Amino acid sequence: MLPAVISVITLLSIAFPLLCSAWLWKGKFTSRTDWATRALLSASVVVFFLVAGTWAFASVWLKYAIALLFAIAVVKTFPRLEDRTIFGRRDGRGRASYRPRVILLVIFLALDFAALKGRFIKDEPIELSFPLKDGRYYVLQGGAGRIANPFHSSAGDRYALDIVKLNTLGNRASGFFPSELYHHKISGEVVYSPCSGKVTGVRDGLPDNPPRSPDIENPAGNHIIIECGNASVLMAHLLRGSITVKEKQPVKENQVIARVGNSGNSFEPHLHISATLKDEPEKALPLTFNGRSLAMNRSFRN
Repeated sequence: MLPAVISVITLLSIAFPLLCSAWLWKGKFTSRTDWATRALLSASVVVFFLVAGTWAFASVWLKYAIALLFAIAVVKTFPRLEDRTIFGRRDGRGRASYRPRVILLVIFLALDFAALKGRFIKDEPIELSFPLKDGRYYVLQGGAGRIANPFHSSAGDRYALDIVKLNTLGNRASGFFPSELYHHKISGEVVYSPCSGKVTGVRDGLPDNPPRSPDIENPAGNHIIIECGNASVLMAHLLRGSITVKEKQPVKENQVIARVGNSGNSFEPHLHISATLKDEPEKALPLTFNGRSLAMNRSFRN
């Protein structure tokens, strides 16, 4: 079920922006309002899919190419206004013809606001060192909103991040849904401690599931919890037998502590990282890495 949903969303993420660019490029505009309403509606659709699309399942470089194509369409069509009238028709029907566009524009502006809102945090974040090195990493889901972080938000873990690693093609794996764990770029990646602190929880020994076969009985899978100041930081879905620390052991920032696996309730290999207030475990904390906050569809080279 989930692969089908992701496949459809990925297809829509590519098709809708391209269709909007073509709709703008091929337009024969009769007025300034004709061009403006078409351009604004197209832009609102493109922005939504650039922010909320599933680009890491195809290629993250593709979203930049699509954004460039749309920008070219805007620049190229602007001088093609065929007259100087505001609405085109002078009998009033010209205004009415724009109403469907305006309605759709309002809808997509609301969606854009909801998607972008997740990139801005209000709560005081905990500053960490990024726990992965040597590559370009990508946030599959993360942020403060339900669009940017749907699974975590519904589980009450609103600031959690799911991180994958990108290959040279901008994909998180070799293929759309490969059947082997090692075809995922992040599989087996070394995990470093994001802070200096004390290990307060460890679990190891759970198997690494085949892709698309999550273990819902053990949500975090093999995991480590580190007390970092006033926060408890969780790193989950670790590779069985790779954890190098024990409970109550002190750790230093950037110390090797494990490798990325696919244990627990994990659809495919990735690193889950989240933090809660030490004295209030139900209070989720936002994360920043070297002063930078991450959210869905943001990349981080380290």
